[in-house]
Amino acid sequence: MIKAFMIRVLNGKWYSAPFFVSLFSIFCWICIFIFPAGKFTWNLFFLLPLLAGFICFLLGVSKLFKKEFKEGIKQCFSTFAITMTAAIFFTVLLPKSPYKKYNGDVKNPDNVKLEQPLQLSFNDEKPLFKVKAQDVILYDYNQPGMYKYEVFLNKIEKGKAYLRIFDLTTDRVLSEAVIKKESQMEVFNPTDELKEFGLSKQFTVDEGDWGNYYGSRVEVWFQPEDTNQPERKLLTKYYVIQGW
Repeated sequence: MIKAFMIRVLNGKWYSAPFFVSLFSIFCWICIFIFPAGKFTWNLFFLLPLLAGFICFLLGVSKLFKKEFKEGIKQCFSTFAITMTAAIFFTVLLPKSPYKKYNGDVKNPDNVKLEQPLQLSFNDEKPLFKVKAQDVILYDYNQPGMYKYEVFLNKIEKGKAYLRIFDLTTDRVLSEAVIKKESQMEVFNPTDELKEFGLSKQFTVDEGDWGNYYGSRVEVWFQPEDTNQPERKLLTKYYVIQGW
């Protein structure tokens, strides 16, 4: 009975499917507000409205094959528009932050100074800060475990900079191949004046989980354009990070 009712709703008039997607998206948004923030919860209730929109869009396409052209076109267009609106809504107007508070309890075997990644807004707007020497700045981006970075360099020949990140406690390199590939950026500055390079593409630290904070050693490496020259480490900085 419920199954038959759902089929009538989703495959009835053209406005039934987008109306259902709208209500279902609101329901999922409320669930994110109610349930504890976590990777599974966050992804589940973000993806479910997209899945519902995709199914309703396919039902609209099926109407085109049944020669119900006006109904099919209206359903496809309205469902697509509402699904995209829901995706933007979930990205920009989340009911609460996915970031769990850091309580300062990270293991620090070498007693080094640990920095917190800066917060990067959805439109890549950065907080203000001063840089007086060569430096690497790590940013939280989009979701826990996802990062971007920028680097300030001088007197550097043409080549590519990239990151290597290590677990501070075990000295294990983290997501080595992926981070190297995704963090690469072209650099060149023959002058003494510091030049800003970045923001990089988004990269992900796979090790760990949301709210599982740990200390890391972030190294900036340089690969010269001249392949006869060896790669070399430029900078080291210590950050508190979490995994995806």
